[in-house]
Parts: sequence; C-alpha cells; structure tokens
Amino acid sequence: MIANVAGGTRRTLRAGVFASLLGAMVGAVAGMAAPGIATAWADGVKVGYVEFPPYTQTDGGAAKGSLIEAFDKAAKAAGIAYTAESAPARRLFSGIADGEFNIFLGIRTVKEFDGTTLISAAPIARIELNAYGIGEAPAVKAKEDLSGKAVIALNGYSYGGWRAWMEDPANKVQMVDARTADQALQLLQAGRAPTLLQYSLPMQQALGGKTLADLKATPVQSLDVYIVVSKKTPDAAAVLAKLEAGFKATQ
Repeated sequence: MIANVAGGTRRTLRAGVFASLLGAMVGAVAGMAAPGIATAWADGVKVGYVEFPPYTQTDGGAAKGSLIEAFDKAAKAAGIAYTAESAPARRLFSGIADGEFNIFLGIRTVKEFDGTTLISAAPIARIELNAYGIGEAPAVKAKEDLSGKAVIALNGYSYGGWRAWMEDPANKVQMVDARTADQALQLLQAGRAPTLLQYSLPMQQALGGKTLADLKATPVQSLDVYIVVSKKTPDAAAVLAKLEAGFKATQ
C-alpha cells in the first residue's frame, strides 16, 4: 500500500513536471512563431528625418523641431519607443523602402514608397509655403511668375523643386540667399528683393509674435504631412494604427 502510494506520488510529480515543461515549451514556441507586438515596440522603431528646420532638424546632436515634438507626444501616447536619425532625402526614401528606417513624417508622393509602405489615412500636419512682400502681396502662383525677378530664399531649402528652377540661368531669377529666417526677413525689410519665399512657421518665428502692418503674403504651395511606415517594420499595420491614434489623442 505504501509502495503504491509512493509510486502514485512519483507518477503525479512526474506528470506535474512534464506538464510544466510542456507549457513552457508551448509558450516559447508560440513566442518564436509569432513575436508579440509589444516586443517589437519595446525594441523601438527608427524614425528618419531630413534637415528641414524648424520642422525637423538636429540640434546639439538630438532630433528637434515641431514635427519631432509632435511625434514624441504621439509615440508616448501609443507606447512606442523610438530613435531618430537624420539622413539625406535620397538615402531616407530608399531606407524607408528597404527597412533601414521604420517611419518617416512627410510627403507621401515619393516613388520609393509605392508598394513598400503603409501611409496614414489623413495628414497629421500641413506645411505652407508663402511668397512675402512689403507693401503689397507678391503676384506669385507658379514658379514662372518669378522669372526675371529678385527673390530672397534660405540656403538649404529646396522649396519643393522651386530652388532648382530658380537657380537655372534660363529662368533669369536673381537669387538673394539668407542663412536664417531672421536674416531673410531683414533682407526683405531692407528692400534687397521684392519677394521672400518662406514657409509659414519659420516666418512666424522670425516675427517673434510681432505684427508687421505692411507685410503681405500670397499662398504658393501647401504640403500635407503623413505618417509613412515601412512595410518591413514588425507589425507595421498595428504600429501605424497606434501612431494615428496617438496623434489624434495629442493634437
């Protein structure tokens, strides 16, 4: 009787140990077969950005700018860890396509994004380009309206292809380059050129909350900013959905 009880106890113990081991193995296999979305996010996603102050820029070795700040709030609300790295546009666009970068905040009409990305249903921000003048609004609706004129523009800005057109000698545009938004506004006020091509946010920062009664603006172009997620990002669709919800919650 004692032997039978002992044997039964040993069988019960062995069965319990086996069940525990089996449960652990099943859990491990399930984890390997379908890595959890929380694990992917815990590892962090990589955000790529171009130097486009004051929207995205590197300052003191860290990513800064209005879009970076907005993304930081949305990512925290979504529970997504991230790192951010600056890259030239060409490398960034191809990097999103091949998975070197996971996320980009910007335009969606990039050929490298076709079939390689998931894009937010609605824009998260809008970047407006204006032509500014003193006294009267510049009559600028298209690049061709600047032909034969002097134009103030910031160094390093492509202006959505406008700079390349303006720099073409055939178009006879006299370029007046400025290093900063403050300097650009000063050049306009000093009469160095009748037109300043500038984005709305840097102009607001240059004005510093002041209002110039004789400053006039003509809308030239608006760029919608989207969340672009590489399809090679683990759980890409869920990452995009979480970020969209994060932006809605923090805007």
